Amino acid sequence: MDCGIYIEKFLSAHVDGELSPDELRAAEEHLAGCANCRARFAEERAVKSLMRERARMLRTPAMIRGSILAALDAADSAQRRDRQAGVDRSKRSPIRRARLWIPVALAASAVVAFVILHGVGITPAHAVTPLDIAVDHYAEFAAHFEPTVKSNAPPDISAAYMDHHLPGILWNLQPSGYKLVGGRIENLRDGSPAAFTYYRGDTGSILCTYMKAPPGFVPPSGAIHVMGEHNYYEYKGYRICLSYPLNNFICILVTRRAMNDFVQDVAASEP
Repeated sequence: MDCGIYIEKFLSAHVDGELSPDELRAAEEHLAGCANCRARFAEERAVKSLMRERARMLRTPAMIRGSILAALDAADSAQRRDRQAGVDRSKRSPIRRARLWIPVALAASAVVAFVILHGVGITPAHAVTPLDIAVDHYAEFAAHFEPTVKSNAPPDISAAYMDHHLPGILWNLQPSGYKLVGGRIENLRDGSPAAFTYYRGDTGSILCTYMKAPPGFVPPSGAIHVMGEHNYYEYKGYRICLSYPLNNFICILVTRRAMNDFVQDVAASEP
């Protein structure tokens, strides 16, 4: 299976869980070897999750309901007149048919607009994103890092994270010259826990942040590098590596290192 076939024929059904066992096996085999399609799958799943999370059924306002009913009554009356006159509707002019349904289409558009404006929350421009959380903590910890996990031994930090239902996967950045300083667990503004693991070396420092992906989170566009599961970005003067270690969690590595050096650091230090 190539990318074109997967995206055109499998992607949407894959996200919706509608593939047959054979189709699912073929789709999973393709994703296992294709980072681009894995990213497309994650984006599609995130968009549909956003719609499920934020779109809600609302009672249509009386004004719009009246417009729809009036448009439907008009269409029904026109059809009755045609039947009484013995007009073959299959031979009706396309222009006439279009005019007949324009009021209905406009009324339906009003409903769609109402649902979009009132049923789907638009993320405010000032909303704090996961990337903002990660870079803000990096800036804070670069000045002073205070671990909450009492040990800096990797097994102890991993166990503490898992006790808080966070991924216990730790990066081994030692091959790239970094020392594990310690781990910190905090509750974010929404009450969900996040894990911050701080590494320091002679050439700089790296912060690893684990947090639950917010509802509807979509990976940012404009990645500079995509290597396997890792997407690399320039963001507010920082270099960022975004990946998905476990379901519903995201991993964000942040540093001030040059991008090429950062990519090499990560490549040499898989968790």
